[in-house]
Amino acid sequence: MNTSQEMPQMTLEQFELESTSLAIQFLAVLTGRTLPTGVVMQAVMNVHRCVASQLPVEAQGQLSMAMAAYAGELMQGLPPAPIPSPTQSTNLH
Repeated sequence: MNTSQEMPQMTLEQFELESTSLAIQFLAVLTGRTLPTGVVMQAVMNVHRCVASQLPVEAQGQLSMAMAAYAGELMQGLPPAPIPSPTQSTNLH
């Protein structure tokens, strides 16, 4: 698995395109499956933990601050977000 240390720096636009593309791929795998929401969320957290553990300590600290901000958003309730369709193709490949 590649970590940010091994990859060249991306622009914000490149980062958004790559992360959206990966999210679409994740959703494509889940399309049509009936899994409890808790199971999906736990799997996502396991993937997050695995990837985060491979980051340098400084990056783990930055990530923890971003996750704390996200937790705050969750506590206040998130508005419905558009979910990218796995069939969407906006040249993200």
